[in-house]
Amino acid sequence: MSSRAVADFISEVQFDKLPSDVVVQAKRAVRDLVGVMIAAHKDRAVEAARRIAIARGGKQESTLFGIGLRAPCEMAALVNGAMATTLDMDDGSMGLPGHARFHRGHPGGMVITSALAVAEREGANGKSFIEAVVAGYEVELATAWAIGESVLAGRTGTYGAATAAAKLLGLGREETLHTLRIAEAHCPSPTYAFIWDQTDMTKEAPAWAAMTGTMSALLAQAGFKGAPTIFDLPKSNKEPIEKLGKEWEILGVYFKPYSVCRVAHAALDGLSEILQVNRLNANQITRITIGCSSQKSLNMWNARPANIWQAQYSIPFAAGSLLADGEVGPKQISENRLGDKMILQNAGKVKLVPDSEVDALLPGHFAARVIVETMDNRKFEAFKPYPKGEPENPMSEEELAEKFKRLISAVAGSKKADKLAAILERMEDLNSLDELVEGIRSFDK
Repeated sequence: MSSRAVADFISEVQFDKLPSDVVVQAKRAVRDLVGVMIAAHKDRAVEAARRIAIARGGKQESTLFGIGLRAPCEMAALVNGAMATTLDMDDGSMGLPGHARFHRGHPGGMVITSALAVAEREGANGKSFIEAVVAGYEVELATAWAIGESVLAGRTGTYGAATAAAKLLGLGREETLHTLRIAEAHCPSPTYAFIWDQTDMTKEAPAWAAMTGTMSALLAQAGFKGAPTIFDLPKSNKEPIEKLGKEWEILGVYFKPYSVCRVAHAALDGLSEILQVNRLNANQITRITIGCSSQKSLNMWNARPANIWQAQYSIPFAAGSLLADGEVGPKQISENRLGDKMILQNAGKVKLVPDSEVDALLPGHFAARVIVETMDNRKFEAFKPYPKGEPENPMSEEELAEKFKRLISAVAGSKKADKLAAILERMEDLNSLDELVEGIRSFDK
């Protein structure tokens, strides 16, 4: 069976056999996600998930980051999964250049949070943790590839979280096989996830996927068994399985400079470029026309979102934030800015229109065309086929490090940011994750 080949791959992933660039990328992904998690420390979705984890009690196995309390590892994965994904700054992937290109979800928010929870429970070392992260990314992204179309984060993320957990639990091949099968049976697929003007804390069910994937491995360890997976369907694409361990999908992961849905990023890149190159400010601008894909970005029209999760899926609100503050991060996409007069005034200047050139690049590129008109009748245009952070248009190491420090410093101070960066840099040398966990246990400045 094909799912057995996936289980074999998981079992065979070893740190010493991983390519050096894969290890570097895994460490980069962990650092990026830790920064995003800390920035979400006081998010309402995170606080709600914490309350239920604390109320349920149970074994004190894994840390609820930010408050220092411990919970059963699957509950820690739930809470920290919400923490990693609620701000919409977690990573994602369109697939490796040269492979079939379409949106394959957001692996880090589920793979890394499950791996952190189980690694702490098991006392795993840094190398084992990196093995689990790499295996989880590869299986999550291979699952999306096998599905063959843009996926909900929680659906494929359950596979990735389950893989990471199975690896850290030291499951045998048969138990790992059934981990995948259990994950297949229980992965979430919310029907309203792509109706962006009605979304809320649930989003694409990433937190539930982190918990469900972790539970899948624990159930398999206890002897629970499942039915075949998507990889076993007679007509399923076998190429993703054949590429496992040969071409590493983690190298195609993108990182996000903005706290909004990836579909909005190219528009923000284009607007930012026009503002900087032409030294424009909001007061000079009368209209911003954004050429959109009819299937994706044209649906992100809601200029007056009711909550921050709807704001993350609003191109006008994001553009208004950029014009008002020069950035689009957690400070802008926040409860106290939803009614901000400056943001809403600028958002009102934005018009979304269909663009055939943007449409033609789907599903492989979330492109955008931006046209800015000014009070003195000037017009500026930018076309962005690849948002910042893609392998074809990467964020530099300096930009990624700056993102990490900025996010953590706002919550825990610059000294904490520097200390965590140093720990994460030598991740493979850690005898256990205790030092890392201690660094993110609480966030008081």
